[in-house]
Amino acid sequence: SVAQKATGKRAFVLSRSTFVGSGKHGGHWLGDNFSQWKDMHRSIIGILEFNLFGIPYIGADICGFNYNTTYELCLRWMQLGSFYPFSRNHNAEGNSEQDPAVFGEEFAKISRTTLQIRYSLLPYLYTLFFESHVHGNTVVRSLMHEFTSDQQTHGIDTAFLWGPAFMIAPVLQEATRSVDVYFPEAPWFDYYTVLPSTWNKNYATVAAPLSKIPLFIRGGYILPEQAPATTTTKSRLNPFGLIIALDEQEEASGSLFWDDGDSIGTIEKESYFLAKYTYSKVSSNI
Repeated sequence: SVAQKATGKRAFVLSRSTFVGSGKHGGHWLGDNFSQWKDMHRSIIGILEFNLFGIPYIGADICGFNYNTTYELCLRWMQLGSFYPFSRNHNAEGNSEQDPAVFGEEFAKISRTTLQIRYSLLPYLYTLFFESHVHGNTVVRSLMHEFTSDQQTHGIDTAFLWGPAFMIAPVLQEATRSVDVYFPEAPWFDYYTVLPSTWNKNYATVAAPLSKIPLFIRGGYILPEQAPATTTTKSRLNPFGLIIALDEQEEASGSLFWDDGDSIGTIEKESYFLAKYTYSKVSSNI
């Protein structure tokens, strides 16, 4: 409240400790982790848990806080961390630097490419946070959350969803160039090629070269996107677009919430733009 009164804009609050209702007021990070592959994997579990706790703005220290990271671990963690709701590379004083630039041009290029995907999908992520604020929805969710009756999804903690429609399947083991991904019963599209998959209610081994994190879009949904820039402020000035992924009936739907990004109480004041759109073979509506 003090920060908002001083600036006239929204405040950003990040806490290491939480209590019931904390998610209404601020975000959380998962504490001092270690630069280990198992800790990168555990971060997914923590993020899923805190979304269930009602604290959707959540993340872990990318590349690890304690110990010195390695090139490959940090690169894979940068890819995964690009899809944390709260995304931050952070480590302890005295440890080796782990900013992408210190690992060389190729590392920085790969990290930049993945972060640009995040930036391009910020309108979708922002809309998910709106729905979380208004309806209490999770932002990051497990496959089980969307496909409860499919028992194959119940133990999966190596992949996760943004909302109902965007799946992230990171590499979580050293010297690995493929990922075994479970695809629940639904049409799925490769994010990079936009080609429909033949995977349905089955595991598939998906190529994951060092330069790429596997990403998939679920059919039946429309995701808003925006041309990425070097900052979120500049990105907000760029044109919007829609990613339309059709289901078996060749239909899709989605929504976009947007406001000025700074003003306090835009939802309560109804000072925002909310679009809902549908697509079918015979018509499209906004």
